[in-house]
Amino acid sequence: MQYPQILVYEADEFLAAMLRETAKINRWALREPGKAPSCLRLLRRLCPSVLVLKIATSAKREAGLPLKPEEEQRRAADREKEQVHSLELLARVHEQCPDTAIVAVGDAEDLGLAGLAWHFGASYVLVPPQPRQLLPEIVTGLMQEAIAKGKFDSVGK
Repeated sequence: MQYPQILVYEADEFLAAMLRETAKINRWALREPGKAPSCLRLLRRLCPSVLVLKIATSAKREAGLPLKPEEEQRRAADREKEQVHSLELLARVHEQCPDTAIVAVGDAEDLGLAGLAWHFGASYVLVPPQPRQLLPEIVTGLMQEAIAKGKFDSVGK
């Protein structure tokens, strides 16, 4: 039997750090694939899985001097590219691994992007004003559902 797994797809390792203790306590594997193909390969395993997917929702502005217009445009283009990449992965996971629960996590309140995440198959969308500290509880609930569904399916066959 393969252990249930939490996959965290992000650039900064912040969400994975939030979930380490939850994974350890429950004896679930915590994986951090760096590329979309690796993420999809890991999700094709026959084990209960939850994908936590970071979606770039805002350009973080540091206090200080204003940015040059070219720098503002570059940052906006980078953020848009990250958003498209995240939503494409979300849609692919939902299509190719329909039993995988997906939590889309954003940094800022962005109703349009949150709506797209729901549309493309997220099981839960966690964006402000919801506190990010809810993430372990959300993942635990979704994993318990996935585990229960797996037990039910194997008993019914």
